Amino acid sequence: MPKYYLFVTTHHSTFCSFDKNTHYRAVTKLIYHKQNFFKNTYCIFKAVDFQLVKDKKPNFTSRSGSQYFYTEDGVYRISTHWGRAATCKWRLQTDERNIKNGKKVGFAKWSSFYKDNEVEKLYFIKKSEFSHKYEYFHKDEPSYTSKYVLRTSGETRKVLRQLKAITTETKWAKYIPHDDLEDLRKYLINGLITSNKTLPELKRLYNE
Repeated sequence: MPKYYLFVTTHHSTFCSFDKNTHYRAVTKLIYHKQNFFKNTYCIFKAVDFQLVKDKKPNFTSRSGSQYFYTEDGVYRISTHWGRAATCKWRLQTDERNIKNGKKVGFAKWSSFYKDNEVEKLYFIKKSEFSHKYEYFHKDEPSYTSKYVLRTSGETRKVLRQLKAITTETKWAKYIPHDDLEDLRKYLINGLITSNKTLPELKRLYNE
């Protein structure tokens, strides 16, 4: 069984696995902190109570009015807008109890930030246990397994649009012979998130 070692530098952590022949495989993950977390990153913030930052002075306020409070473990963010923030993809898990005057406060650990770009296949899609909707997640998150297909940001956005139509509309189904709409939906959804087959391919294959 291979042994694993972690080497940490100022900006990167490298996991190396050594086998009996002393070969190793290195996987490098950027270490994010208050000086770089806002540069091309993906992150899911967890909504928290406003009382946690009520009497604190923000460490930084953006041009759009978003406020940031740094801690040793991570960062609090108060903002009216989530999803896309400058060059970042930041999502917030929240409910109505954590909204005040249109603003929401979220917290994320530094270890919850991952690199983002438009070129690499960094994202997979699955049903969120929080929202119960199909959402995108980063391949370096603990929930990733090899059954999910990895795609670029652009490819992921396209599939998410297709999934929304499949789950919320019915007009597309009249062109596909079927007896059970939910079975058809399940087949198409599973095919889109676990294979590289296109939606037209899956529709054609459904009755084969």
